[in-house]
Amino acid sequence: MKKLAIILISVIAAAVLVAVGWWFGFQQRLLTEAYAVPTVDKHITETTMTFSLLRQLDSSQIEDAKHMLRLRLDGDILTVDGLMDYTDARTRETARKIFTTIAEYRAAHPHSYTGSLAQTDAEVDAKIASILQKAKQEHTK
Repeated sequence: MKKLAIILISVIAAAVLVAVGWWFGFQQRLLTEAYAVPTVDKHITETTMTFSLLRQLDSSQIEDAKHMLRLRLDGDILTVDGLMDYTDARTRETARKIFTTIAEYRAAHPHSYTGSLAQTDAEVDAKIASILQKAKQEHTK
């Protein structure tokens, strides 16, 4: 009877260990998928953007390519600014320097696009200009 109890306890312990291992493996898969899907989606977007830019450059649509790059840069500026509160001082300083350089470049090279691609609205343009102006002012302090 004592051997039967030990065998039964061993079988139950093994079943519990298998179940726990399966559970941890399942959780790991969920975490992997949670990161993999956004990463793949981001790279699909990047691939599409790069292909569009190359196609425009190859067909001599330079202004359209420049406009797409500017829209992409504007999106990056908004994203970095939106996440700035969650960064350290070194990252904020790096972003400020980059924003200052962008502001100076845009002042020296005004942009006007009259093509058929999407345009940003005045509110978004004003927000980006405000971000860049703030960085430039902080640089002069």
